[in-house]
Amino acid sequence: MPLKTLNTLLRVVIEQGYPLEQALEQIGLDFNPLLPENQQRQEVPTSCYSKLYRLLMELLQDEAFGLGQEYHAPPGTFRMMCLFIIHCPTLHQALIRSWEFHDYCNQYRGIPRRRGSRPVVYLDNGESALCLFQRSVSSEQDRDFVGHANVLLMMFRFYSWLIGKRLPLQAVHLRARAPASSKHYEQLFGCEVRFEQAHSGLLIPAGVLQYPVAQNEESLREFLRQAPYQLVKHEQPASVQSLTRRIEQLLSQYASQKLPNADEVARQLNMSPRTLHRKLTAEDTSFQQLKDRFRTELAVHYVSRPELTIDAIATLMGFQDNSAFYRSFKKWTGVSPGQFRRELGGDGGARA
Repeated sequence: MPLKTLNTLLRVVIEQGYPLEQALEQIGLDFNPLLPENQQRQEVPTSCYSKLYRLLMELLQDEAFGLGQEYHAPPGTFRMMCLFIIHCPTLHQALIRSWEFHDYCNQYRGIPRRRGSRPVVYLDNGESALCLFQRSVSSEQDRDFVGHANVLLMMFRFYSWLIGKRLPLQAVHLRARAPASSKHYEQLFGCEVRFEQAHSGLLIPAGVLQYPVAQNEESLREFLRQAPYQLVKHEQPASVQSLTRRIEQLLSQYASQKLPNADEVARQLNMSPRTLHRKLTAEDTSFQQLKDRFRTELAVHYVSRPELTIDAIATLMGFQDNSAFYRSFKKWTGVSPGQFRRELGGDGGARA
């Protein structure tokens, strides 16, 4: 976790009258990160930030202390929101439920409902979807407030956890004015960050909205037990991730489309097909293996959702011929989709 990010929270803790020495001891940090001689340190353990986040939340009695002056979320709000959306069938439905939950909470703070508004704005002729930051009111103060970036980063990590794979970001939109350098933000998200936009949000391929929710109440309990660690943990920027990981992220953008071939992927990654194959061999894999594994995981995700018919899954997977999906699924898993679902205790694989 960047030291600068921790110091931002630490200063707020001190402003609340909490003793600095006690705060450092409580979060397990053996040096004062605010001292000039310690400014050369670039990183601190994410666990320290997580503990500091919880401390500040307790002091302010507000889980959303970074969201702005008019937004207040008493402790327990995030847990209730998670329970409200955990049984949604798709990411799109989860976004809508989350939006509705915050609207409901806002009524009790005297904030008018956003009638007719939705958590998604479609761009690029409907090919891309901007998942909006769930904020009640946009004001000119937003133009000078880059804190929304931290909220969007947590939102990105939460919804990535919810669907069981990294959310494929095309860009991040922020209402704030552009800083002198956007490099820090681009490293955080691993994509382009656009400032001075009409809305703050995460831009993703529209097809990703139909990804199934991969979590349940049991995995949610473990997630909440460790929170907010998963939402603030520092990840490597895309530039230093393995080629395997980068290709997995790229393939995830094609959930309901025909998957690209190796030449197309190499072109998107600005390398030759030969270099791509050579680097994947060095990572003990191949493009075909990654492609097959991705399709297998996606198919299993869908078949594990009893509310989706097998024929609907075939369509989501981009198969024009349903029988071709049946054959492919059996090749990938060794059993038919219906048998796989029956073994999970599902609905028997109805083809309605």
